[in-house]
Amino acid sequence: MVSFDSLRRYSDASTGKTILEVDELDFLKNPKHRYGWIKRHFLSLWLKWALSHSDTIIAADSTTAFDIHRFYYIPSGRITVRASK
Repeated sequence: MVSFDSLRRYSDASTGKTILEVDELDFLKNPKHRYGWIKRHFLSLWLKWALSHSDTIIAADSTTAFDIHRFYYIPSGRITVRASK
């Protein structure tokens, strides 16, 4: 499992499927985010790779799902919005 504050990637050993869970993408939209520019750049590159290599993408809300589609051109059909509690 790889984990940052708002990104988690799981791998299911029995099926070989990978799941990426994204809580928020504030580091992309807010230039004054708490991360420095090097960490933001690294997270952006890692997220791009993880999105393209994941079988299932779970977004925390519809805004995050739209941002994944807008910034990384991931088809909306691959993104599932987590049900709110």
